[in-house]
Amino acid sequence: MSKLDFGPTMIKKIVISLMALFIVAMIALSFYGNAAKAIDGQLKLLMFHSKTCSFCKAFMKEVAYDYDNKELPLIIIDAHNQPDWFKEAMKENRIKPIYGTPTFIIWNGRKELTRLIGYYNREKFYERLKGIYAKNN
Repeated sequence: MSKLDFGPTMIKKIVISLMALFIVAMIALSFYGNAAKAIDGQLKLLMFHSKTCSFCKAFMKEVAYDYDNKELPLIIIDAHNQPDWFKEAMKENRIKPIYGTPTFIIWNGRKELTRLIGYYNREKFYERLKGIYAKNN
C-alpha cells in the first residue's frame, strides 16, 4: 500500500485549489443572489447564457468583466438553470421564454420591457443597448 505525501508543496496546492473553488462559488452565488433580487423594481439587464455558447463566452470576455452601469446592472443567469422568480414570471406571462443564447432582457422588476438576442462585439452591444435603454427608460 502506498503512502500519500502531504508535504508542504501538496498542502499548498490543496489550499490554493480550495481558495480558487471558494472564489468561483462566491461569484456564482453573487450572480444568483443578485438575480433573485431582480424583482426589487430597479431596471436590470438580465443576460441569459449557456456554458457552451461561443457568443456568450465572447461577451463574458469582452464586456462582462468590466460592465459597470449603475442605472442598468448586469445580472448573468444560466439559461439552463433559471431561478424560481424567472419561472414564476414566465408562467404569469410577464417574461417570454429563452430560446437562444445570449439573450439580454431589460427587466423592471415586474415584467420584461424588451430584449436583445445575440452578441456580435463590444461596440455593437453597447450601441444596441443604448438604443433599447433609451426607449425603455
